[in-house]
Amino acid sequence: MLLRLGYSFFLGFALCWTAQAQSPSLNEPGTTPGTPDLLHHSLSIDLDPGRESLVVSDRMRLPQAWLGHNLQFELNSGLSITASNLPISEDPDAQVASGDVIDSTVAQEAEVKRYRISVPASFSGELEISYSGTINDLAEQSSPEYAQSFAQTSGIISGEGVFLSRASVWVPLFDDRLITFDLSARFAPSASDWTTVSQGQPAGLNGWQTEHPQEEIYLIAAEFTHYTESAGRVTASAYLRNPDRNLATKYLDATARYLTLYEPMLGDYPFSKFALVENFWETGFGMPSFTLLGPRVIRFPFILESSYPHELLHNWWGNGVYPDYATGNWSEGLTAYLADHLFREMDGTGHEYRKEMLARYKNYVSEGEDFPLSQFTSRNSAATQAVGYGKTLMLWHMLRIELGDELFIDGLRQFYDRYQFQRASFADIENLFSELSGRDLSAFFEQWVNRTGAPQLAVTVEELNGDRARIMFAQTQFEEPYSLRVPVALFYEGETEPQIYDISLTQKTEGVIAEEFGRLQAVLVDPFFDVFRALDREETPPTVGELFGADKIAFVMPSEDKLEWSLLAESFAEGADFELIDADTLDQLPSNRSVWVLGKDNPFVPAVSSALDAFGVAWEPDQIRLADGEVSFENRSTVLVGRHPANPDLALGWIHIDELVALSGLIEKLPHYGKYSYLSFTGEEPTNDVKGIWASVDSPLRWVKPELDSSVAWESLVPPPAIAELPPKYLPEQLARHTSVLTDPVMQGRGLGSDGLARAAHYIAEQFREAGLQPVNGTYIQPWQQEVPDLGQVTMANVLGMIPGSDAALSGAPVVLGAHYDHLGLNGETGEFFPGADDNASGISVLIEVARKLARAFTPQRPILFVAFTGEESGLLGSDYFVNSSPGGFQVSSAFAMVNLDAVGRLDGRTLQIFGTESAYEWPFMAQGIGFTIGMSSQFAAQTVASSDHVSFLNAGIPAIHLFSGTHLDYHQPTDTADKLDLAGMGDVALWVEEAIVYLADRGDPLRVNLGRASQLSVSSSTTAREAVLGTVPDFAYRGRGIRISGVSPGSGAELAGLQANDVILQFNGQAVVSLQTYSDMLRAAAPGDAIEITVQRGEQTLNVSATLQAR
Repeated sequence: MLLRLGYSFFLGFALCWTAQAQSPSLNEPGTTPGTPDLLHHSLSIDLDPGRESLVVSDRMRLPQAWLGHNLQFELNSGLSITASNLPISEDPDAQVASGDVIDSTVAQEAEVKRYRISVPASFSGELEISYSGTINDLAEQSSPEYAQSFAQTSGIISGEGVFLSRASVWVPLFDDRLITFDLSARFAPSASDWTTVSQGQPAGLNGWQTEHPQEEIYLIAAEFTHYTESAGRVTASAYLRNPDRNLATKYLDATARYLTLYEPMLGDYPFSKFALVENFWETGFGMPSFTLLGPRVIRFPFILESSYPHELLHNWWGNGVYPDYATGNWSEGLTAYLADHLFREMDGTGHEYRKEMLARYKNYVSEGEDFPLSQFTSRNSAATQAVGYGKTLMLWHMLRIELGDELFIDGLRQFYDRYQFQRASFADIENLFSELSGRDLSAFFEQWVNRTGAPQLAVTVEELNGDRARIMFAQTQFEEPYSLRVPVALFYEGETEPQIYDISLTQKTEGVIAEEFGRLQAVLVDPFFDVFRALDREETPPTVGELFGADKIAFVMPSEDKLEWSLLAESFAEGADFELIDADTLDQLPSNRSVWVLGKDNPFVPAVSSALDAFGVAWEPDQIRLADGEVSFENRSTVLVGRHPANPDLALGWIHIDELVALSGLIEKLPHYGKYSYLSFTGEEPTNDVKGIWASVDSPLRWVKPELDSSVAWESLVPPPAIAELPPKYLPEQLARHTSVLTDPVMQGRGLGSDGLARAAHYIAEQFREAGLQPVNGTYIQPWQQEVPDLGQVTMANVLGMIPGSDAALSGAPVVLGAHYDHLGLNGETGEFFPGADDNASGISVLIEVARKLARAFTPQRPILFVAFTGEESGLLGSDYFVNSSPGGFQVSSAFAMVNLDAVGRLDGRTLQIFGTESAYEWPFMAQGIGFTIGMSSQFAAQTVASSDHVSFLNAGIPAIHLFSGTHLDYHQPTDTADKLDLAGMGDVALWVEEAIVYLADRGDPLRVNLGRASQLSVSSSTTAREAVLGTVPDFAYRGRGIRISGVSPGSGAELAGLQANDVILQFNGQAVVSLQTYSDMLRAAAPGDAIEITVQRGEQTLNVSATLQAR
């Protein structure tokens, strides 16, 4: 426990954009949708993109309070009023009520004309104004910090597209109050195929309307291909400039998934639609009910799980509840917290994201650039982002810690419900959470909203009498102390995890007493970066961002290519106090500013090398050696950052560009990588393939006992769980639907030749049809007749579906994804049925859902065949027939690869087992890559057995693997029921399979096949009814002599004989058991009732055991 000391000592020590009006405004509590006191615009628009022009008729329903007054409004200077039903006069001196306040993230306001109009008190109709003209403000990048900005425009009407916002002032702007609107648009004949997009819901062809109060009116238009699907009560849409169903489907699926995440957390999504709209220049704007993303942006794979959920979430915060910009924009930080930060938190790295936010504040916000949150309206620089996004994000995080997750989420829901389509301030947030929690939070909000700066912390520990420790905390900033709630982790010898306490700090210096100093190993303050504070330089490794955020910067120029290097220097230094210095004129590096050393042959490279020694960087004539590999100088652009040797508060960077044709690309890209310490790019159009951050272990907030002779278990410090969990891509209820059907008693255990098996085949065929798979030879069911021992002539049927390939050269070499759908049927003695949930309703369920996902969103290079095999339990009959026939004209012997799903339903936190990886060189590397991508580990089985359908492909010369979730005691028992399936684990397997099939189906080069072992895999042709079993559960990961068992089935011959888990079977009736395959063959050669002798190794003992085999 900790005791607070009762005295004190005084010691002297980004990509997101929300396109909305960013302006101080009048709050309008109580305004509800459809309120007649709001200004309503009814717009009829004629657009001629080729002429860059529009004609508008605006019928306005005025608020009652405006009658009898003189009004002023603004309109784009490129537009001229052509008609009005009330007299209007142009007045250059007129000022609208909001003043010159538009500070939109889209762009600065267009040039405007100002008008006056007198509204009679008796006026009862609608104000009608018609106007026309041109708008074409070319998109230009206005910020010197490329990584923080897109090109901006106040408005464009052109042959490429239409983009109009409030900054365009294309609708009469009276003041900054909320409005409602409806609009309808027509296009000139040259753009007759164009489509409009705006907020709200559709109202006829190219019409939109909303009764919800809005801050502005958007109009986007181009020739789009429109895709749409239902996501519950919300319509998910995608407007693409070129047809691409695969891309659209990915976004439509993501929309549905993120709505499932956020609606239970925050309340119903506030609009009837959410649309992805492809823009004609690179943007990342979030508008009410849609997002406008650039053509390259939407195709970056990471956007779906970074910017896209951020933009969708803005429809709750920023576009659903509006910030009162006059008192500070709280919405960007909250959106980043519940999107960008939450996704990192769900991955277990939320604390790293928070540290990145604190590092941005450290690197980019100098004393002169800092400001309180109450003054933040929009981002226009790295400093405003670090404060307005980063500090605000930390405010919400600290509020969550103050209140606890449950109360925090409840408060967000109430906040959204109370202020939907209204403006809300930090004061409104404070009052609501104070009311909800029963606590006065005024000091908390005053400190973090209205105060500039951040606390700085340090800790010291000293031993006291009585085996106690005094832990002293200091706030080392020059300003007054903050009131802080700071987590502290105490690491004690002999304990598996640290003790964590929340300490309240209100003074410059104060402390607590901890017991058992003798066992105390270390103290770590704020271990998860839960407090907004100024990081100490020792907590943050040197990064590119430090150099871009430096107020003063020097560029040490090489003797060659000075003009090209000057272009880079001037671009990187814009907005800073910078110097370009010839290296030949220097004796030492400038000590009063951060420094870039340019070029591989710069004479100050040794100084850079020395500064990087602490990070394990080794310099060689033709390469640099980093801790995680070598980086060649040839055909590469490389960046390294260390500490300035004369001043560790400054950064020292080095840039090498092998071919200067890559210089312009590096100028464009490097500012995106601010958080990294080292980077390397390949090629003339530099592509990043190496990046990392140096380790940073020193901190004034970390104390380690000086005489400690053992290591501290820092890894035992586990972050708390995320505030929410992202719904899986493969929903458990969908997987359960299939397993429930397939294990129903009406399926009769799916025994060979049974009516139940036929029903199962028809069910799978129907699922393939609904998924959008193409039939093979005009049908999904491929029947044949076959003589089966003990059953006679049996009608057999595999079920096939296909996704065609797009490359004709690869059309004859399909990828096969298969799973067997048969099982053991009924017990001949008792009539009890075998459900076969894991074996193999689980595999069929995954097969169906992966087929459904890929058919919707993937066009492969080579065909993909989805096959449900029959007769697996009777000797792989279905897969053997498949590889020896030619379904749909395919020569299966030419198949590219096969992935087999058999018993994948009992993962339960275990490692996925993969059999057959030795059949091709690429299998292990593919598996490892997938595991890294999706966070799912896999294990390559040490022993294999000819027990599933992949063996038929191996024996046909086709590389194949078998996925298996692990052994269990319900195998081939009536207890293998659907309720025992790990549906979440099956979803993970499905995600693994999807990644594998996409990789294989788009791979052009052949796999490097190694099928030397295939001839050893023999398959029994006997039916399962006659097979003898001992009841051992094998351990496939075992690599020693014999075979190890992981368990025995209840009531089996193995249990009755006294066999135990971890026994190793060495001999079977005097014959050596070499592998699982030989053991399986021995059992197949025996009969139920046979008495056998087995030799087992149990620990250090060798035992001879008698057992009687049973019928399966």
